Amino acid sequence: MLSAWLLMAGCNADEGLQQESKPVVVDLALTVSNATQETTRMAAADVQADGNNYRGISMTRIVPFNVHGKITVDDVPTWYQISALRTDYLRTDKFYLYRNCMIMEGAASFLTYGRAPKGSLTKAANGSIIETFPLAMDPQHIRFSLEPISQRVVHSTATSLADYMTSIATAKGNNIAWKDSPSNVLKTMFLNFVNQTEAVTGGNVLPGSSANIKAYTQLLKTVLSGMLNGMSLSGDDAAICTAIIEKIDTYDNAWDGFPASLGLPDGAAAIRWNGTSFTPQISYTSLADINGIDRFTYPAEIYYYGNSRIVTSNIDGRQQIYDDVSNQEWYQVLTSGYEYQDNAAVTHNTRSVAIKDPLQYGVARLQVKLIKTASELEDAKGSPIPVGATSFPLTGIIVGGQMPVGFDFAPTTSYPVYSETDIVYVYDNQVKTNGLSGKEYFYLSSAADATQMTNTLVLQSYDHKVVPVVLEFINNSESDFEGLDGTVLKGTKFYLVALIDPATKSGDPLTQIRDRVFTQDYTTTLNMKVTGLSKAYNVVPNLLSPRLELGIELVSQWASTTPEEIVF
Repeated sequence: MLSAWLLMAGCNADEGLQQESKPVVVDLALTVSNATQETTRMAAADVQADGNNYRGISMTRIVPFNVHGKITVDDVPTWYQISALRTDYLRTDKFYLYRNCMIMEGAASFLTYGRAPKGSLTKAANGSIIETFPLAMDPQHIRFSLEPISQRVVHSTATSLADYMTSIATAKGNNIAWKDSPSNVLKTMFLNFVNQTEAVTGGNVLPGSSANIKAYTQLLKTVLSGMLNGMSLSGDDAAICTAIIEKIDTYDNAWDGFPASLGLPDGAAAIRWNGTSFTPQISYTSLADINGIDRFTYPAEIYYYGNSRIVTSNIDGRQQIYDDVSNQEWYQVLTSGYEYQDNAAVTHNTRSVAIKDPLQYGVARLQVKLIKTASELEDAKGSPIPVGATSFPLTGIIVGGQMPVGFDFAPTTSYPVYSETDIVYVYDNQVKTNGLSGKEYFYLSSAADATQMTNTLVLQSYDHKVVPVVLEFINNSESDFEGLDGTVLKGTKFYLVALIDPATKSGDPLTQIRDRVFTQDYTTTLNMKVTGLSKAYNVVPNLLSPRLELGIELVSQWASTTPEEIVF
């Protein structure tokens, strides 16, 4: 991983400022490690994966404290936060020098925050973190959270698709409604269409994406056309079939791509028959065990965080030691340029200040690798589904259990500070092998393991809490297949769920990270193997539900970059 550091070099200050408890005028410099090699993998570049160019850093907050040690949530900053938004810096190789900054005497530790410049135009590719910085920058009120992709509102396309489905369900032939057809076959087809499996007025949830609805209605049209051409139907039944087909043919291609056009997973869209019409489902209810669409967020972005003591010098003109630093390590700069190394604090004699510890990534990274599977996978009916070379492309990854974090990019206190209503799910749809600029998907393969991994940035998870990770695929096979909650039609997306439980790693030697799934500045690697399709969902299941269908096996350790193998 890349690291970044801050340092400050002093300059002459007005004599009126050289008093106790007065600000000292200094210069501020930023240095980063050497850039790594070029790459064409945009997805990896956006998360700044190993082997990708360092994208730089844009400082957002630099806050001094009169604290001789690590800054805690109850500490109070000094006056004169350092402006981190200036562009008048000087750069020498990996060092950035800002002139004429103020630091209060007594300052001994710093909080520092910065983000990487945007590598792409979209939040889906860059990720997005919402900063909550109070005016006083007191740590207890600093928060970082993930940005929702959508608000909890019904989109106009969702309404149009639901109305379209309603028009089909309420079609009439010879003034007879489909549900009242004289034919028991057509009556049963109606109940199947509205997904009504019991003697109740409403139906169960159906996928509400344009791809699902188009595939669903075209399949119905094929069946009805076959009945008209191959069966001896009564005049009323034939009229009903014809009326239904006419309604199916009113599909508007302008609806195509919903809800992916909003950035949401297809499985976030759902509809339900209420007895008289289809309505979009955008949040959990007792009749719709789904996720609220406002729970889906963009991934985290590259964000840096530092909480460090300082080293100081009373010697002016420290800028000269950074004129030729291309071959120096940070510890060499500190030991050669600063005579006060331990318990240092700013005094009226201080001319040079350096932040001692490197900035770290405030976010965690998830890597997923697809492990080779069998040549055939059984669905929920036991039917074998062949796995061709391009049958099942991976189109997205969903990570649950995400909540806001505090000033140190860790959960604020012991769980739960936030309630279930605050839990959100990262949706990463930039999982092609070449990211946003590429066309190559990762595919389920029966021939070999994937040679590359996906990269997704997330926030640190809570200690001792299970985290759901969901893989999103498209069914590009030659067959519809039966999943857990219905048929997965050709050309539609489906979802496989894994639960990652840190309790299985209680014996791991890396005690600093073993109690949680994701840790800031660490990578969690999951090797994922699909062994069947019987537990495939066609709508993203409620990830808060205790009744998720899994079928996974945890094999090896995930600590740091050691892979965890997940078997579906």
